[in-house]
Amino acid sequence: MLLENNSKSPSEFLYICLQLRIIHRRLQEHYQESIQNQKHTTVEYNMGLLVESLRSTSEILIWSDQHDSSVFDFFSEKNMLSYFLHIMRQKSGGSSFVCVQLLQTLNILFEDIRNETSLCKLMLT
Repeated sequence: MLLENNSKSPSEFLYICLQLRIIHRRLQEHYQESIQNQKHTTVEYNMGLLVESLRSTSEILIWSDQHDSSVFDFFSEKNMLSYFLHIMRQKSGGSSFVCVQLLQTLNILFEDIRNETSLCKLMLT
């Protein structure tokens, strides 16, 4: 698992920030590729990458909720939830695994986020 312990060391914080930036870039590239190529389905070669990105996002945001809200702020500022919605709107050309992971990610977030501010940010994104 990405987040085995609950310590808040500077190196762990930097690692978490880097991971969320990488995920943001992946989601952004997926979005731009689907717009440029006018594809309304998730391409098979990047399904695994999307699933892992979504799974990691829930871990990162739960960590952020418990340790440092600035990570959650990045998620909100980059409007990453809009990428989730774009994925959900795509046709299920074999991407049902992606949609299932996306729904699991959202479910985990809404169940496990305890900070009211973080929950509001998630809902208003």
